[in-house]
Amino acid sequence: MAHDVRAALFYSKKDIFKNRKIFIFITLAIVFATANIIFINGFMDGMILDLVDNTVESSSGHLNIYPKEDERFIDGLGIKEQRLEAIKEIEAYSPRISASGVLSYKELSEPIVILALDPSKENRVTKILEKLDRGTTLNSNDRNAILISYRLAEDLKLVVGDEASLAFESGEVRVYRVKGTIRTGNQDFDSSTVIIPLNEANRQLGIDNKASVILVRLSDKELADSYKPILIQNLQADNVKTWKEEIEYILRFSAAWRSFSSIIAVVGLIAAAISVGIIIYINVIHKKRQIGIMKALGAKDSFIFKVFIMEAVIFGLIGVSIGDVLGYLAVKYSEAHPFYDAVMQAMTSARFSNYLVYNATIISFTVTVLAGIYPAIKASRVDIIKAIWGE
Repeated sequence: MAHDVRAALFYSKKDIFKNRKIFIFITLAIVFATANIIFINGFMDGMILDLVDNTVESSSGHLNIYPKEDERFIDGLGIKEQRLEAIKEIEAYSPRISASGVLSYKELSEPIVILALDPSKENRVTKILEKLDRGTTLNSNDRNAILISYRLAEDLKLVVGDEASLAFESGEVRVYRVKGTIRTGNQDFDSSTVIIPLNEANRQLGIDNKASVILVRLSDKELADSYKPILIQNLQADNVKTWKEEIEYILRFSAAWRSFSSIIAVVGLIAAAISVGIIIYINVIHKKRQIGIMKALGAKDSFIFKVFIMEAVIFGLIGVSIGDVLGYLAVKYSEAHPFYDAVMQAMTSARFSNYLVYNATIISFTVTVLAGIYPAIKASRVDIIKAIWGE
């Protein structure tokens, strides 16, 4: 048995390297299909992880504390902040107030969402105030300045430095200078949001010691699930959500995109496998006479099958190995050279994980070997007499 395997391997290697053009063509097909699987999935992983990180950093804490379902605001903000200070692993927190209003400039008006926050606290929890499209950011002492989302600026034809009237839901109307425009990549936020300092919102809305939500940043966002019950107990808060719960729709979207990218990679792999199978099959047809002579000399059908299936194995080993290296280098290059995503206002790149190589190796090698089975079966069933006579 071992002798047959060694002999089959000898004939396989001799046959493969005899025609360099065919060898190069098949190998390249496997190489690029394997590298494609690694790079596409690595790039998709990077985009998804960057999207998740950017969304969390822009609009959510690792844990978010909300009012009770039948209430609009969290009462006793000062006490809750003191308790948050005492909890281990909490690095920062930022209270926010959400309200509705109308922003007007000249003859144009738009209904808007007012987001009030304390810049000094917010900057420790999220990067939303860094997502500037134009102008400069807010600080805690700004009383006559606002930030507006870039689409709202476009709709009202506002530019940095213009003054616009903001009507609060309380009935108060004040004129503010547009200090900057914000672009986060979040469609809802970017369409109709005005950001003002928390102190200013308290004055105009007549609110004191309250918040619509408190964003909490942990030392590690993966601790969110374990710290959720701790916040519920210590703050007597019934409505606490983790960052995963907040961006559940993005996680579902990400899963769909991963599936889509896998389909693209598999299509390329199938094309490569078909190429391998066809070329090996054509090789079998052209070598019928040689196969007939080998059988006449005593070679069994199983031996012929081994010869051609080993050709597929050798192609797989060489092509997949080179493809793994090429895919790894492509992902690492993308990691080292991220590009700027103007929509998300953040850098993004591919991300390498060991599973990318493991999956690509197993899938590519398996498909390549499977592609060689049919030609190998056809070769083993060649009729000796017809083959020798070239029929």
